[in-house]
Amino acid sequence: MKQAEVTDALMKFIREEFLWGDDSRELTESTPLLEWGIIDSLRTALLLTHVREQLGVFVSPAKINARNFRDVTSIATLVVAEAPEDPPFADATNTSNSGKAGQA
Repeated sequence: MKQAEVTDALMKFIREEFLWGDDSRELTESTPLLEWGIIDSLRTALLLTHVREQLGVFVSPAKINARNFRDVTSIATLVVAEAPEDPPFADATNTSNSGKAGQA
């Protein structure tokens, strides 16, 4: 998982879900999310759900703190660090029927 891909995915999600599209493009990778009130406890939970469901990364509750969530760059760094070495479902299509030919 690459940092730039995670950053782009987070920026898109935050713009669409928390800033109602951010037409003025005020959100940058270094925007202070907590200080500006862009994320709070509820939005952090929504963001973590998005990261788990869309990126396949579970962030440990022990890693949820102001330092790791101060801006998009910090969050992306955390997500990349927490990402599994082998993404889930990476080869699911090739393994679903292996070894089952002729079985009833």
